[in-house]
Amino acid sequence: MSHTHYAGDPRQITARFPSTCHTCGKPIKKGETIIYWPNGKKAGHYDCDIEDYRQSIASFEDEDRYNNVYH
Repeated sequence: MSHTHYAGDPRQITARFPSTCHTCGKPIKKGETIIYWPNGKKAGHYDCDIEDYRQSIASFEDEDRYNNVYH
């Protein structure tokens, strides 16, 4: 099941430029798979942020169910 997508939803992407992980503070290399958090414009290593990302997606799906998005 997929949730309704909004511009501020976190998403898994490929880093387009080097940056720093907001979770561990270590460098993110261009080309790495990361989790991008548009609200706050933060990036995190996949391994650092995957659990928070999964919890966010689950809560979005719960919200859609509550709002009767799925028929």
